[in-house]
Amino acid sequence: MNWCYVVILLTKLKLTVSIDADLVKWIDGQIKDKKFASRSHGFEYAVSQLKKSYN
Repeated sequence: MNWCYVVILLTKLKLTVSIDADLVKWIDGQIKDKKFASRSHGFEYAVSQLKKSYN
């Protein structure tokens, strides 16, 4: 039997953003409630959902 492995490398870029303090507070609450692992995760999720809404 032949096995084929596919490796996909996802490159993450570091960036700095300025957002409203209330949004940071909301993301931090979501992290506390275990909905996001980190601020980066919350921001990435939000942007990906926005991207889907534009397609």
